[in-house]
Amino acid sequence: MPLSLFAVHLSDGAMSLPWVVAGWAGLSLLLLVAMWRVREEEIPRIGVLSAAFFVGSSIHIPLAVLPTSVHLILNGLVGVVLGRRAPLAVTVGLFLQFLLLAHGGQTTLGLNSCIIGIPAVIAGMCYPLLKKLGLSPFARGVLLGAGAAAGAVTLNFLSLLFGGSEDWRLLASGILLAHIPVVIVEGLLLGVIVQYLEKVKPEMLATN
Repeated sequence: MPLSLFAVHLSDGAMSLPWVVAGWAGLSLLLLVAMWRVREEEIPRIGVLSAAFFVGSSIHIPLAVLPTSVHLILNGLVGVVLGRRAPLAVTVGLFLQFLLLAHGGQTTLGLNSCIIGIPAVIAGMCYPLLKKLGLSPFARGVLLGAGAAAGAVTLNFLSLLFGGSEDWRLLASGILLAHIPVVIVEGLLLGVIVQYLEKVKPEMLATN
């Protein structure tokens, strides 16, 4: 089993055809909602978050128990800034990762985008709700950053478990365990970012 498989990006050939098709169908729906009435002033922000999401794939966290590493996902950040537009940045970022870094897959782009994009959209929806509940900016960021990353890892785990072209139970379990540090780091990172943005530019945070 190649150690490069310890990632939340499903590779070509890893998934059965029905799941690949379902992934593209799900992505089509996500993009339809995301592109609905996009305003011109939103485009630069979408571009910046696409770049940040792409760069996140180059920030690796070495694992002490395995001779490999995992990378940041940053879907929580994309979600709390872009809201329902998040799938646009995620899809562009994943496509660039495949083209430039050979990370992920072409046929599985739809499923990968759903796995990472759905938790991002949920994080964006939850942000104003958590604000109304009176949670501090740091606490909001920690919950949504860790939650979005954990959501992506869980969806990846379930996809491999139930939709893999082979028996990927061992791999799926390994990915789940390997990303525990990522979930913690993503929560702390987004907590700091949200706390900062709330002070200097609160209008950047998702309200749509």
